[in-house]
Amino acid sequence: MMVTHQVLENQRREREEQDREREKQNQEREEQHREREQQRLAREEQELERENQRREREQQDQARERQRRASERALIEKLKPIVTGTAQGKDAPSGCMHGTREELLNEFTTWATDNVGPCVLWLCGLAGTGKSSIAQSFATRLAENGILVVSFFISRHIHRRNDLYSIIHTLAFELARVHHAARTSILQAFENDSRIHELNLDRQTDQLLLQPLRAVAASDSVANIIIVLDALDECDNPAGLVGDGCLAKIIPVLNESASLGKVKLFLTSRPLHAIGAVMQPFIDRLGREVKLHEIPTTNDIRTYLKRSLGAIHRPSVFSAQWPSVECLDALVQRAGSFFIYAATVVRHIIQDQYTPDERLADILNAQRTSTDSDSPYAEVDRLYHEVLSLFIGAGKHPILTERVRRILSAVMLGREPMSIQMMSCLLQLDLDAVRRIVSGLGAIWAVPSRDGDPIVLYHESFSDFLLDTSRCTDLRFTLISSIGHEYLSTGCLRVLNQQLVRDICQVPLLAGQELPNRSRIYNIKARLSEYVSPPLRYSSLHVLHHLAEVSFANCSEEILNNLRVFCQGKLMFWLELTCLLGPTALSSLVVQLASFPVELMDLRVQCLAPSIRASSTVL
Repeated sequence: MMVTHQVLENQRREREEQDREREKQNQEREEQHREREQQRLAREEQELERENQRREREQQDQARERQRRASERALIEKLKPIVTGTAQGKDAPSGCMHGTREELLNEFTTWATDNVGPCVLWLCGLAGTGKSSIAQSFATRLAENGILVVSFFISRHIHRRNDLYSIIHTLAFELARVHHAARTSILQAFENDSRIHELNLDRQTDQLLLQPLRAVAASDSVANIIIVLDALDECDNPAGLVGDGCLAKIIPVLNESASLGKVKLFLTSRPLHAIGAVMQPFIDRLGREVKLHEIPTTNDIRTYLKRSLGAIHRPSVFSAQWPSVECLDALVQRAGSFFIYAATVVRHIIQDQYTPDERLADILNAQRTSTDSDSPYAEVDRLYHEVLSLFIGAGKHPILTERVRRILSAVMLGREPMSIQMMSCLLQLDLDAVRRIVSGLGAIWAVPSRDGDPIVLYHESFSDFLLDTSRCTDLRFTLISSIGHEYLSTGCLRVLNQQLVRDICQVPLLAGQELPNRSRIYNIKARLSEYVSPPLRYSSLHVLHHLAEVSFANCSEEILNNLRVFCQGKLMFWLELTCLLGPTALSSLVVQLASFPVELMDLRVQCLAPSIRASSTVL
């Protein structure tokens, strides 16, 4: 019995020991659980803190983004940049065909990323050798590789794309867009003087270009900024600068900026003496010149022609290989170093009036004239002549020839890109007739899909050809500048005489006012859009420019009659509309009047005094 009791006691003790062990384990587990819970709470606190920090960063980022957008909107309002003229803009030139110019583009890309090489690269070449396409492909490639790039493509025939002030303002805006230090500098310039964008050229180039670029050079950023500026030769001189004055203003500023470091400059132009005189000192000291017309292009042009022509739909009557090797060789030989020749050939061949075979045969059979053999543009000129001749025919349609000459004059000499509707109105031509001519010459300009859209030349070399009597020897096509401006002056005066009326925008005047104060007019842009037609707006802004180029010793009676009617009955209405169009329009008017020809001195006297009196009431 005692043994049994002892066994039971031992078992009880063992169970108690086990219970204590289990309790100890439970306590340990509870301790571990508490530790895990504390760790979980600590992690939650850390996560909450990280989330708060993330939200705070997001708020800061959003605040910075709002601030950036606000500053960007402010700069857009002040500078009015021509963003369509940048490499990302809708009016940017087409780039190089894939697989062409690869060696050159690779070389330029290496230069852009090299911190040791020259800081200025000047790509010069004859018109039509592909400078703009290379600049576009180069800028696009840099942006795709994450390299900061600021670009602008000057164009002689696109409104405000050849104005030096617009170029400065757009470059400044693009600098502010891509680099914080430049944006801070430019915003500070406006804080110091809110009208810096309206001051003289020296102040603007210093405050809007040189100082921001100095800020970039002094910043902690290790990345280079590449400035791509295309077609320097197409830049207009602003009022008060003569000869190569505009280039002498902006190029030294850009080159000095490039010498500071972190800024590289890529410029393109034709090899003109005026540009070379400005560029050469900087090229000798800081940069490098690449002469595009001296670089072999045979393989690239062959690739372009073979792919482009091969993509044209060919009827079954064509040979299996079209064009033949012989035809392709002939085209490549004629193109020489001119990509514009190859591009125009392709556009000409795909026109609908003839089969591609017929078009190609016409091009290859075109005869060389006696005057073009020594010109580097001989083959390009011959192609342009062939395009025009095939459209007009062998001189059998004098009415068509005159219409074509008038339309060519409007496109080449217009101050803004012309639309089909605009030319129909200014030139008093049937809308369908203008439409047919524009469509028939699709090899030389982009045919708009709508009558109100602008017509844009594919290349400036066509304008050079028509306006140079030594290159365009066919009198059917040669444009005499003074006659072309007479066409446009007559049209502008006719539109002004027909459409101008007192208080055209129906603006209520304040007591004692004779002219409207633009800044106090509600919804002025909508009023102008409603009451002022595009031809009337164009005529108001540019009639003086066209009149100044007319030879009044040999002008028609029609333009003189329209001018008398305008001076006697429409002058004040025109001045009123000019006020409504804004201070830029009015200042341009005064500048144009100040340089008016002697033949129209009476008009100058009549216009200038009221213009100056009215300027105090505008903005």
